[in-house]
Amino acid sequence: MSPRGWISPYFLTRHLQRRTLRRALVMAPATGSLIDVGCGQKPHRDLFTGITRYEGIDFGRYSINKDFTAGKPDFEFPSDYTRTWALPFADASYDHAVAFEVLEHHPDPARALAQLARVVRPGGHVYLSWPFIFPLHEEPHDFFRYTHHAMARLAEGAGLEVVGQWRTGGTVAVVMTLLTGQLAIANETGGFRRLLALAAYPPFLLLQHLMVPFAHLGAETVLSYVAVLRRPG
Repeated sequence: MSPRGWISPYFLTRHLQRRTLRRALVMAPATGSLIDVGCGQKPHRDLFTGITRYEGIDFGRYSINKDFTAGKPDFEFPSDYTRTWALPFADASYDHAVAFEVLEHHPDPARALAQLARVVRPGGHVYLSWPFIFPLHEEPHDFFRYTHHAMARLAEGAGLEVVGQWRTGGTVAVVMTLLTGQLAIANETGGFRRLLALAAYPPFLLLQHLMVPFAHLGAETVLSYVAVLRRPG
């Protein structure tokens, strides 16, 4: 994360996601080449220390998130992408693929997973993350929330095996994220609501940091997920 990320209304969810990704990479290390689909600023590139060729693709007007250090795509989706949903790469072009916070925005998740599976070499991994209980964002392109059961079915349909799926946080993390998220929304609204949000924010920021050791409590309620899938072979 960038220095701003440590004081972000979404510090807790970002921190938990990256902590869970580190855990996933211990179980399923990545080496060689990797394509980051919907990469934005490539926010988790630094976690993939074994990757020697890390490339990303996104729309020309991709979302800028100030919580992460600056980065940019290497490739732009072709002009017909939203009609074909086909990645502009040959089969088995990369050792691995990632799609972080992407599948909830894709109108055809089965097609998206099939394309990720196609461009990965046999034996390669597909690393995913997605929110579950989280404010609407990037509207009107916020379509889905998936349980781990739903993702397992989607993976099977794409010919991928589930290596592991992890919940990033439970009830404590969800409550904190929804509260600080509402403050962020109020801040963006402007006017008197912004002044109230700015006045209320410091104690909530402190609470986010204090709640890190307790974020797993209430695991039946899920903040977000991280998954690793594998193309057989």
